[in-house]
Amino acid sequence: MSNEKSKSPFQLYIGIVIAIAILSTITVYIGVKTARWSNFSGIDEARKKLKELPLTIGDWTAEGENKLSDEDTKSLQIQDSYISRRYKNAKTQSIVYITIMVGKTGIIVVHSPEICFGGRDYKKDAKGRISVNFPILDFVSKATDENTLWKVKFINNSARGGIISFYYGVNAGNGWVADENPRGKFMSFRYVYKIQVQASENDQDDIAKTFLTDCLPTIRNYILPCR
Repeated sequence: MSNEKSKSPFQLYIGIVIAIAILSTITVYIGVKTARWSNFSGIDEARKKLKELPLTIGDWTAEGENKLSDEDTKSLQIQDSYISRRYKNAKTQSIVYITIMVGKTGIIVVHSPEICFGGRDYKKDAKGRISVNFPILDFVSKATDENTLWKVKFINNSARGGIISFYYGVNAGNGWVADENPRGKFMSFRYVYKIQVQASENDQDDIAKTFLTDCLPTIRNYILPCR
């Protein structure tokens, strides 16, 4: 009986040590996974590469760089991790606004940009998943690169009317994706990209989709695999 009692404190001590070791392992894993104590591995390269996106892509030329509000960049933690431009088509004179950002997955994927769009003159009309395909420059496979993006239509209720089409999606380095549960789909990545494109639309022309079809092949070259 005395031998069994003498073992109890030792067994309790071993149990405490094991519990501390498990908790420490979990804490370190989460810290490394979320880069709590250091910058993300690879995100500096991703920022730099993104900013190298050409100002001219085919018939589209950017009319300078736009700046997001301090409130938006701070809430999304993308102060130096985005491009925001207004592109104009030399042939049609069409205008498109595009923003691409790269940042923490947990913040980027849960942010729904359509909520921030518009104002009292606009109302949300419809939302759906749209495929935007383009051929990969591979003459052997003749494959296509398939991307899916959310498309949201907004109708202007003012006297001048008009429709705005708004596209967005997430990319971890292997194509743009519109997913119902982006947090779950991209949880294994510490950072991801998000694209937002908007333009006017009429019965004959979805300018934003035309821009995406024309420009995604080039944009693809400035997106690095996420980690």
